[in-house]
Amino acid sequence: MSAFTFRRATESDRTYLQRLNYLADVFGDESAELGEDARAGVAPYVDDWSPERDGGVIAFDEHRTPAGGVWLRYWESAGDGHAFIGPDVPEIAIAVENRFAGNQLAVKLLHEAAELAREQGAPQLALWVDPDNERARHRYESFGFSSVEGEDDVMVYGLRG
Repeated sequence: MSAFTFRRATESDRTYLQRLNYLADVFGDESAELGEDARAGVAPYVDDWSPERDGGVIAFDEHRTPAGGVWLRYWESAGDGHAFIGPDVPEIAIAVENRFAGNQLAVKLLHEAAELAREQGAPQLALWVDPDNERARHRYESFGFSSVEGEDDVMVYGLRG
């Protein structure tokens, strides 16, 4: 199992977030084409992301090579993003480089995202997951996320005991 270090995302990570956004949209299949919806999502999820307002965490392997990351997006109103719960609940996006699959990196990144959101005062985390992506859904449920009633693709995780 690889050893990972984590650091908070900065403006200089925006290009890497673009790569992670791609990996998230194609479920890690780097031979897949980015769909029209995914291309439209680049602006709100990457271009409009702010390290100060939203935040994120980048993981690195022992050679300081990026291994994956998670980033938060705070939305203003319903219709923004894919998983708007409220303006105080960030939606997270997460992706891990394929070569690090099986190292529990996604779980570690979820812990990092939860810690960052707690520091920001958020009551919950939200995320969008494709209803057909059983592997991801299972991972999120195992972590403690639950489906939002009436939404088969939005899940939340409570941050306060």
